[in-house]
Amino acid sequence: MDHREPLLEVADLSVDFRMDRRTLLHAVRHVSFQVHPGETLGIVGESGCGKSVTCMSILRLNPERRTRYPTGRILFEGQDLMQMSPKQLSAIRGSEISMVFQEPMTAMNPLFTIGDQMMEVLHIHNRKMEKSAAYEACLDAIRKVKIPNPERIMKSYPFTLSGGMRQRVMIAMAMVAKPKLLVCDEPTTALDVTIQAQVLDLMNQLKQEAGTAIIFITHDLGVISEMADRVLIMYGGRICEEAAVDELFTRPRHPYTTGLIQSHPGPDYQGKRLRMIPGSVPTLKDMPEGCPFNNRCQYATEACSAAFPEFETVSAGHTVACHHWKTTPKDE
Repeated sequence: MDHREPLLEVADLSVDFRMDRRTLLHAVRHVSFQVHPGETLGIVGESGCGKSVTCMSILRLNPERRTRYPTGRILFEGQDLMQMSPKQLSAIRGSEISMVFQEPMTAMNPLFTIGDQMMEVLHIHNRKMEKSAAYEACLDAIRKVKIPNPERIMKSYPFTLSGGMRQRVMIAMAMVAKPKLLVCDEPTTALDVTIQAQVLDLMNQLKQEAGTAIIFITHDLGVISEMADRVLIMYGGRICEEAAVDELFTRPRHPYTTGLIQSHPGPDYQGKRLRMIPGSVPTLKDMPEGCPFNNRCQYATEACSAAFPEFETVSAGHTVACHHWKTTPKDE
């Protein structure tokens, strides 16, 4: 258990999306977690489970007019980001907290060079910084992500670079202001396996050098096993299990966690048939009552559809929200 003060503390966060005057969709419900300095927190779940909405909420990047936050606090170094004005929040975005998105082509402006966009990040947060100093800082950031000929990259436009190069540039851009927290929303999904491994190694190296904390969102358990110190499993807009990464893989207690692990080819995979989780993630309109996994779970009973279970402690640092975690088979 980490007894240091958390860098980030999300407490009882709920997020709603208003579709029209009558329709309110509950995207995230009562999510709480902490991130400590220098730690990598993995958030895992299938598409539509609320991972990205949760992390976009940290910097309030969800569509402002359609988004409501009925409950929750997001404390960054003790300051509540939910209570900040847009101007105060702008001072933290990119400087104290940076984000790496899944698709860099939509995150970068195709009309401006890489250099212009990177230097703008520094200029926004330090207007007194001389242009030559900003240029050198950007070159240094590009060198750190192992891109050759950084001077040429600074003059290049995003569409002239490969997917792997663009993602490295996005990481360089996110790290150039030396943030304390880096939020990565499936940053390796669109990359081939070789480039993905290089990007993961790079992020681990940058974390060790700068002491940056990382929130890493993914649906890939293989990536999580390499990157994370702790893991949150999300389903239906809720956290259903939290544990240290080794504990989660060896002693999963929620049926959804077990299903994810059994459906993923591990290092000893020999071509044998993988198990699959029946059904699919329900839409926000069709989310079942109680535990959102109950309509896909082989152990579900009436209690599961009546109420979402309380979090219970499995061991130090390992909690689970499941009515039947004590009686479901542990090793199948």
